[in-house]
Amino acid sequence: MSLPPIPLFKVFIASTAHAALKSVFESGRLAVGPRVAEFETRLADWLGAPRCTALNDASGALTLALYLAGVRPGDEVITSPLACSASLMPIANLFARPVWCDIDPQTGMIDPDRLAGLVSAKTRALLLYHWSGNIGDVEGVATVTKQNGIKLIQDASEAFGAEYRHRRLGSEADYTVYSFYATKQINSIEGAALLAADPVDVDKVILLRRFGIDYSRLRHANGDLNPDFDIPVAGYNLAMNEIAATVASEALNHADDIVARHRANGAFYEAALADVHGLRQLRQRNDAHSAYWTYSLLVERRDDLIRKLVANGIGAQRLHMRNDNYSCFGGRQRELPGVAEFDAGTLSIPCGWWVGEAERERIVECVRTGW
Repeated sequence: MSLPPIPLFKVFIASTAHAALKSVFESGRLAVGPRVAEFETRLADWLGAPRCTALNDASGALTLALYLAGVRPGDEVITSPLACSASLMPIANLFARPVWCDIDPQTGMIDPDRLAGLVSAKTRALLLYHWSGNIGDVEGVATVTKQNGIKLIQDASEAFGAEYRHRRLGSEADYTVYSFYATKQINSIEGAALLAADPVDVDKVILLRRFGIDYSRLRHANGDLNPDFDIPVAGYNLAMNEIAATVASEALNHADDIVARHRANGAFYEAALADVHGLRQLRQRNDAHSAYWTYSLLVERRDDLIRKLVANGIGAQRLHMRNDNYSCFGGRQRELPGVAEFDAGTLSIPCGWWVGEAERERIVECVRTGW
């Protein structure tokens, strides 16, 4: 009898979401409204942030972060090519150019020591991608951005619940983006949140997410449109809707338990896979706690291990491809030995809330018996 599969990703929907959605459908209010505002307040409280803005997806959130950082056509954004393509596409969408920085092959994230010479007169921001829920060298990168007067954007799409120096991510950078895509720790089907260090930027995000319209001044008290109303800056259509906010809010009730399960599985793998021949674990920071969206590691003959795991019903894959292979980003600019080393061996295995003790022991046994 075959064992049930253990997927690499799984969608969490709170059992209370069905009843909560019924009241939303019956309310007649489906676009951005009170449910979105409630989710923003609860999420900010959970993250320990003063405010946050809910948006319809992470790419849109990163677009706004880049725009507020001053990125315009012809500008440059320093980042790693090892990230989700959806995280880097906003750079191209704003007609800017990514400048590829090499990474630390022991972490999969930007190595601050390799930033020398990458900042130019066209550089407006640096985008730090937190790989698989692990935390990058925020302090090292922030030192460079501050010295050069450019903005730091951190993409925490995979790092919901991660902690850096005893705080959940959000206060270390000028802008922080969380993703609530279907397979993330909590989800809104599709959605995101943007945190900004400057309160003025938070107010700008609220305007820009809905076409630049200040809805408090759009209409007269009687509901009629105000003919004297102006839209000084053209915005986007990026607001989260009431349905997405309700799904996410119900999931947020379970966030502590979900994050704890991911971390417990990650800690188990750290101990159980520490001495496996042909396998290297990623280096974790002493001042941080990973969110362990997946458990990411480096493997010799990776494809052989993937085949074995998949044949045994265990989800396993490379988490992301090199984006400097894609012509839409301008292709490869130069050799990046850290990226090449990491990309050659990176592999992710299931680490989520659906992985219980029996499942994680089965995964470890499959790896430890060789490939």
